[in-house]
Amino acid sequence: MADQDQTVNTAFLEEIAFNGQYDQLRDHLIENAAPAVRRRAAELFTEYSRAIGDDRAETVTGWLVAAAAQEPHDEVRARILEALLEFDEDAIDDLVAVIADADRPTPGDTPYPQVFFDWLGSHAAALRLVAVAGLGDLGRSRVVPKLATACSDRDVRVRRRAIIECGRVGDDRCVRAVAANLDSEDEAIRLAAADALVAIGSEKALRALLPAAKSGDTAVRKRAMEGIGALGSLQVLGTLLRGLDDETAEIRQAAATAIIRLVAEAPSDESHRVRETVAEQLTTYPNRDVVAEFLTLFADTDEAVIRRNTAWVLGRIADDDPRADVIRCLVRAIDDGDDRTAQVAASSLVRIGEPAIIDELESFVAAADLGTKALSRADFIRNHLTDSEAEERLKNAVEYVKVSDPGDYTRQKAGTSD
Repeated sequence: MADQDQTVNTAFLEEIAFNGQYDQLRDHLIENAAPAVRRRAAELFTEYSRAIGDDRAETVTGWLVAAAAQEPHDEVRARILEALLEFDEDAIDDLVAVIADADRPTPGDTPYPQVFFDWLGSHAAALRLVAVAGLGDLGRSRVVPKLATACSDRDVRVRRRAIIECGRVGDDRCVRAVAANLDSEDEAIRLAAADALVAIGSEKALRALLPAAKSGDTAVRKRAMEGIGALGSLQVLGTLLRGLDDETAEIRQAAATAIIRLVAEAPSDESHRVRETVAEQLTTYPNRDVVAEFLTLFADTDEAVIRRNTAWVLGRIADDDPRADVIRCLVRAIDDGDDRTAQVAASSLVRIGEPAIIDELESFVAAADLGTKALSRADFIRNHLTDSEAEERLKNAVEYVKVSDPGDYTRQKAGTSD
């Protein structure tokens, strides 16, 4: 093809591109018989990618995917792919889908999925990138060694995509290759490696994350902190406690989340020991008032298992010095949308046993439109916390209603509004 290139005039394409006649440029990219013309058309789409407005970017991306799928020469295809990456890196997945479509011919004479194995050895990084994406999409055991090897590819785009695909495949054989990228000079690679290890999720993968939990890179450290809690092992508790003392708020929150996940993920035969140890360590934590971190976590998370276990921890770390904010948080949680979270919150309030809980509880009952379950929980808390004097005081309080039958509460409330 090189000899042909020397005899083919492609200068006319530059005028087409300069004049913004991209439809004509597309026609030459897809239909021109000369490989040199198609290659130069692809190069011009790369050069003019910034000049092509956002309103046409999706259309041009479609042209490039179609051109790459039908191009017979890998060298030209590589130039087309470089143009495609300028417009939308995610469009690589569109090309993979086209190649995998049984109703369409594969590029050249190579059948699917062998074409991806062949491209993995290409000198063109763009072809290797498509290969890695395609192999990861197969999700088969035999692709794992190929993906692991690609995690050390000399091209950063290929390496990052290989790491991502290793996370998708989720095979322990990828762990070493992925973990080797945790100290990469490229932040995107480091983050991809941390995310992939979390996605693999095995004990081997999560243990490989431990060094990253001490990283100087805040983003990587945050991902690692969030991941290692899933081990459910007290061996990582020291690392997580140090995270609670970090100067960066997002690291403290990641550590708090991981501690709660550690409690939630502990093996059943170790669950009690893990819970008690975590509670003891948090209660005696010397460097920082950690309660605020768990209050923030409870308020911000929408993950039920995190909310219910945070409610439990809050009940324990408020033991020696009950805090108004903890009480307020847990009282409102008796009406939580997750029944188990609401039940844990009620039990935590009983465990705290602070008289101020009654005042906060009655204010909440009076102000909120609570359902049957929440009212029953309020009654449960009240029955466990009130002594005879407190009971008499509460009976005289405005809007106080002793709820034994939730129906009585509704009727009595209706009567007081007359």
